[in-house]
Amino acid sequence: MKRTTKTPLAWKNLTHDWRRFVVAIAGISFAVLLMFTQVGFQNALFDSQVKIIDDMEGDIFIVSKAKYTLAAEKRFSISRIHQARSCSGVRGAYPIYSELTTSVLRKIDRGTGNRGYPLRSLGFHLNDPVFQSPAIKQQLQRLRAPGTALIDVKSKAKKFDFDMQQAEKLSKYHVELAGKRLTLVGTFDLGTDFAHDGNLITSAENFANYFPHRKRMGDPLSVVDLGIIHLLPGFSAAEVKQRLHNTLDKDVVVHTRDEFRAAEIKFWEKSTPIGTIFLAGKIIGFIVGMVICYQVIYSDIADHMAEFATLKAMGYTTGYFIRLIIIESLLLSLIGFVPGTLVSRALYAWLAGKTGLQMLMSFECLAFVLTATIAMCIVSGMLAVRKLLAADPATLF
Repeated sequence: MKRTTKTPLAWKNLTHDWRRFVVAIAGISFAVLLMFTQVGFQNALFDSQVKIIDDMEGDIFIVSKAKYTLAAEKRFSISRIHQARSCSGVRGAYPIYSELTTSVLRKIDRGTGNRGYPLRSLGFHLNDPVFQSPAIKQQLQRLRAPGTALIDVKSKAKKFDFDMQQAEKLSKYHVELAGKRLTLVGTFDLGTDFAHDGNLITSAENFANYFPHRKRMGDPLSVVDLGIIHLLPGFSAAEVKQRLHNTLDKDVVVHTRDEFRAAEIKFWEKSTPIGTIFLAGKIIGFIVGMVICYQVIYSDIADHMAEFATLKAMGYTTGYFIRLIIIESLLLSLIGFVPGTLVSRALYAWLAGKTGLQMLMSFECLAFVLTATIAMCIVSGMLAVRKLLAADPATLF
């Protein structure tokens, strides 16, 4: 018996006019690009803000109780670090120093206007294991010299006007930090964020020399911005965190790594309007895609009303037409998703290079936009098919 082959009606309907089909795919791809852009910037905000946490070695972090975000210059006494070292389960406790307000880097060259730009300066004791970056570890010896620092290779080049690609040239630039001569001896990779246009890393001794105002009476290193705790083998972070909470004075807060990341992300998502802005952008992209997809499917139905009437008269059910439109919607969403994703990846790479932000197309990002694209096309299809389902076959000829 000869086997019959079903006609792929949904595909035929979409592709009978290739010009219209290409325009439809371009419209869906544009909506995908809009959603990827909003999701990408939102994730870049979060990922860039916590990149410094991800790049540090440590199991537990200590911050001032008044420090609501990493960018806030709220500090605590070095004595909390000493107290933490005596706590059971702690292998080591190390201070990190950070300065932004007075950390102004100025390139002294003709034609630059001698204007300075703020960036975050980070200081640490060079023997302390606090950074994971191999680039930083390999250049510790260079930082032992007075007045030296490493500069973040992703610092906004247009502002600082340094050739980051050739690290050997950095030491030849005439540079000042907080009004004092500085020699750049290398680079590292951390990245900018919405609060910092760049980063410097220097030794704790150099840090104290450049920012003596941190403690007017006494040692500038007696106040700490961030404490990093390493645990002994066999001790859990939750267990030692509770011990530190009971041991340390109440002017500090103790976080595990995951808690610290979550708290930082929560601040930017809930306590600033940025999360709402990006949510509105995603909704706008979704609506734009719905309108485009609706117009495509509605036009297709209108152009083939007589054919659909014939199918109705032949006894094809409402379920058949609903399945047909769902398949068309799925085809539009999946085909339109591909070029939209490719263009978005190129845009991510370009933006990452220009801004220094962490523009990453993660699996979660792909899954979210794909799900939103499929939903937007199916909802549009269901809206467009209502006229066909309500029509009487006799009136369609």
